[in-house]
Amino acid sequence: MAAHSKPSRPVAPYRKPGFWRRLRSGNPSDVQLGYLLLAPALLTLALVMLYPVLTVLWQAVHGEHLLRPWQGSPFVGLEHFQKMLWGRNMTWDLGHLSGLRLLALAVVAVLWWQVSRGRLGRGVALGWSLGLLLVFGVLMGFHPGEGGRWGDPRFWNAFNITLIIMVVSVIGSFVVGLPLALLANVESPLRWLGRVALLLPWAMPRAFTGLTFAWLFQSDYGVVNDLLGRLGVTALLQVLLDSQLFGNQGLLWLSREMPAIVAVNITLIWKTSSFVALILLAGLQSIDRSLYEAATVDGANAWQRFWRITLPLLRPAVAVALIFRTLTAIQTFDIPFAMTRGGPGRTLETLGLYVYNTVTASNIGYAAALSVSLFVISLLITIFYLRWIFTDE
Repeated sequence: MAAHSKPSRPVAPYRKPGFWRRLRSGNPSDVQLGYLLLAPALLTLALVMLYPVLTVLWQAVHGEHLLRPWQGSPFVGLEHFQKMLWGRNMTWDLGHLSGLRLLALAVVAVLWWQVSRGRLGRGVALGWSLGLLLVFGVLMGFHPGEGGRWGDPRFWNAFNITLIIMVVSVIGSFVVGLPLALLANVESPLRWLGRVALLLPWAMPRAFTGLTFAWLFQSDYGVVNDLLGRLGVTALLQVLLDSQLFGNQGLLWLSREMPAIVAVNITLIWKTSSFVALILLAGLQSIDRSLYEAATVDGANAWQRFWRITLPLLRPAVAVALIFRTLTAIQTFDIPFAMTRGGPGRTLETLGLYVYNTVTASNIGYAAALSVSLFVISLLITIFYLRWIFTDE
C-alpha cells in the first residue's frame, strides 16, 4: 500500500523587495541608487529655492506691514495684485465700448483665420494680435498715464522703464558683442589679449561699474561731456535738443529723464556686451573649420560664409545669450541704483528698484506681490525663448 502523500503548498509569487528593504540590505537597485545620490542636491535646492519662493507667495497674499505690527499678517487674497493690475473707474458691462471691443476681436479673428489657412505663421499672428490688443487697450483707457485706468501707475511706470532697458540693452549688447566675439575668434598670436579684454568688463562688480559711469557722465566735470565738448558734439546737440537738457558744461546726463535713460543703457551695454561675446565666442569655437574651407573652395565670400554658415550654427549660442541677458535686464537693479538711485524722480525706477523701495517702506506684502509679478514676467519670457528659438522649424 502506497504511503499517503501530503498535498503540496502553493508557491507564493515572487515579489521584489521594496525600496527600504533593499536599502537596509545594502543592495539598492541602480534607479534607487540614483535617487539616493540626487537626494542631497534635491534637498539643498528645496531649502535654497523652494522655501524662499513659497515664503514670497505666502507673503504676497497676506497684508504684512512692518509699520503696523499690531495688525499681524491678515490674509488679503489677491488684493495686492488687484491694486497692481486691475483697472479703476471702469465699466464692465458688454455694451460699454462695444464697438472698439468687437473691432479688436474681429481683426484678431481674421489674423488667426489666415493662420488656419496656412497664409500666416503662428509667431507673426501672435505678435500682431498682442500689438493690436495693446493699441485697442490704450484707446479704451488701459494705460498708466493721465486718465488711465490701470491700478498702480507707479508699477506701470517701472514696467515701462524696465521694458525700455530690456529692449535697448539686450539688442545693444548683442550688436556690440557679436563683432567682439568674431574679433576674438580671429586666428592671431594676439587673440588671447582680446579674450582677456572681454573678461574685464564682465568681471567688474556691477555696483562699481555704475559708480564709475556715474562719474564719467557727471555733468560738470565728467569725462563724457569734456570729450563731447572738445569734439564739437555738444554744440550740435544744443541745436537739435531742448535747452533744458543742458547745463554750463554740457548735457545734464543724470538729472534729466531722457539723458539718464541713455546713460544707463550705455553703461549696461558696456557691462554686458562682453558676457554676450564670451557665450558667442564659445559657439564660434564649436563650428567645424572644414565647413568654411569647403565654402571657400566653392567660391563663397566672407559675407556669404558668415550668413550661411556662422549665423545658422551660432543659433543655440545666440539663444542662450539672449535668455540670460534678457532675464538679467528684467531684474536690473544695481546699475540704475548706483548711478541715480532710480531718479531723477522715478525716471529710472525699474521693477527691481520698485520692489526695493517698497521693502524700505516696510510694505512687505505688496513688495512680495511685486516680486511674484517680476518672476512671472521672467518665466513668460523664458518660455517664449524656449518655444520660438529652440524649436526647430
